[in-house]
Amino acid sequence: MLKIFTTQLFGIFRKIQEHEEERVEDCARLLAQSVIGDGKVYIKGFNELESIPHVIMESEERISSMLPYTNEVELRPEDALLIFIKTTDDERLTELLDQAKSAGTSTITVGAVEKGEEPGTDEFHIDTKLLQGLVPDDEGRRIGYPTFMCALYVYYALFFTLSEMLEEYGMNEG
Repeated sequence: MLKIFTTQLFGIFRKIQEHEEERVEDCARLLAQSVIGDGKVYIKGFNELESIPHVIMESEERISSMLPYTNEVELRPEDALLIFIKTTDDERLTELLDQAKSAGTSTITVGAVEKGEEPGTDEFHIDTKLLQGLVPDDEGRRIGYPTFMCALYVYYALFFTLSEMLEEYGMNEG
């Protein structure tokens, strides 16, 4: 099972790299605007991704102006909000996006998009492509749903791309 899981996981990572590369660049550019300007990059995770802000904030490889998002944060137009969610059909995501929009804050959402659903933000959404478990079990179910691993992969894609952009401006990231 481990070999199947590993093969399928690499396949998901490859799909993200091949199909979302342009979006990653666009999203990193948006983050760069906040980093270079006077803004903050706030990070929020829902459900099993609630711990992603903590993991990233404790990392040596984090975006320098990044802070965890809480309900006490007053978003500003110069800020950016990076939201990690399992799938985009969560109504809490819609509420948070509405809050950010009313504050003039740019948002980036990261999560799987169900067929027929719209991503949280059309322009600044990175699809993790992960809609089910990766490994079939003996009863025909699919297990091994690595939401956190895919979210972290997307974060690093954003981090590396942002770092390259900031180097062009003579700024270091991480």
